Amino acid sequence: MGKTPLAVQLGEFVARLRFEELPPAVVDKAKAFVNHAVTVGLVGADNARTAAARRAVIEHESLGPRRVGAGQGATLWVNGTRVTRAGAAFANGVAVAVNNQCDSYHMLTHPGVLIVPAGLATAEGAGRTGRELLTALVAGYEVQCRCARDFIPSTPAHGFRASPVYGILGCAATTARLLGLDAQGTTHAIALAASFAGSLIEGQRTGARDADFAEAQAARSGMWAASLAAQGFQGAPTALEGDGGFYYAFTGSNKGDLAYTFTGPPKADLDEIVADLGRRWEVLDVKFKIYPTPGFNQPVVWLASEMAARHKLAADEIEHITLEMNYLETLYPSPRFPRPQAPDGSGFGRTAYMLAYTVIAGDYPVLERNVEDPRDAGASSGAALAARVAALQRRVEIIGAVGRECFAPRLTFALRDGRRVTGEYHGRELMWDFARDAEVLRRFVPGLPISAPRYDRFVAAVAGLDKAPSVDEVVRLTLPE
Repeated sequence: MGKTPLAVQLGEFVARLRFEELPPAVVDKAKAFVNHAVTVGLVGADNARTAAARRAVIEHESLGPRRVGAGQGATLWVNGTRVTRAGAAFANGVAVAVNNQCDSYHMLTHPGVLIVPAGLATAEGAGRTGRELLTALVAGYEVQCRCARDFIPSTPAHGFRASPVYGILGCAATTARLLGLDAQGTTHAIALAASFAGSLIEGQRTGARDADFAEAQAARSGMWAASLAAQGFQGAPTALEGDGGFYYAFTGSNKGDLAYTFTGPPKADLDEIVADLGRRWEVLDVKFKIYPTPGFNQPVVWLASEMAARHKLAADEIEHITLEMNYLETLYPSPRFPRPQAPDGSGFGRTAYMLAYTVIAGDYPVLERNVEDPRDAGASSGAALAARVAALQRRVEIIGAVGRECFAPRLTFALRDGRRVTGEYHGRELMWDFARDAEVLRRFVPGLPISAPRYDRFVAAVAGLDKAPSVDEVVRLTLPE
């Protein structure tokens, strides 16, 4: 007898998962997912691309006067307009993604951009409790992270953006759970999502900004996959590992052969996707981003800030800076299709710029514009600071190391007096719990579209989700008074 298909095993896991079975650390992490996604979504609400997404949804999917209840859609954060649930997930997802401050799993996937907006949109007004939302979010994150873990680098090597490709699976799982689908229905939701998956890296490679919408569009498709499964539509049980399935399409092999890996040999075991379900929790490995820059720069900024303060580093005393990081972090979005360097010689994400700026200023502003586009970087800094940053940036050397973990930079400062100062991360430093993430997110309060007291009530509501009879209060508190 053959193996039980992966989608079937994942569907059974999602359908049988119970809140009472979740370890406290996992529940805490799920609350952090909500708090982080919505907070950065509030900050991103006034971005021009967010506004464009919101206008498009309102034009085509508005539901008229505000009403709450089954069949009445969901709320656009900050704006308050009622639109279709999929439309709300799309527009709110763009707000989460647009400033590059979302969460991150193994650098190239960002579950919170899809799963949190979709989960809140599905649960809002439908009588779902906070515990039901948290359980569904954990289920979706587990599906996405497990399906993505070993295969992430190989997906952009075939021209696809990993985050929406794998995120649609988690989004379908979360939605299916909140819709009350059984194991068979959830299996079909995941299988249909695998068939709906897509998103190219060409935009990121050439400097276009379609990635701001990619996860949000995948969220729509993931929600539709679950909705169609609820109506009896079926997907192939072997949609993931089949000869013509998801892994063959997006990694080039359904046998676990990989084009690239972060570390280790180019071979994955597909059985590991479902190994120890409910006992080993991939959600605990999700990291959080707060700086408006790609994920691989986040630990660089944190480490540089800590070292500059600890060693009282001054730019004019630095002869040379060596940064070692995982080689894939230096060849974004893929070694096969790296983005051309910026005019000043910086690679994608301007890692050397971010490093130099942080050493000189002591930190990087979280409310700065997204620096993914080199034209945006430092736009608000004065001429004197920009000149100092440019001078130090020329003394930065970046080395891509095959053996280093992601989010695990090592910095060495060679000082002009002959001293050398070294520091490093090991990859888990940004895997914060709810309390730590909530503390860091306070830095966003001056840029929020809601008052500080209202934001405090929002954070408290998220912290109490495991006792909340519905999620509606969390959504309501995203609206200005």
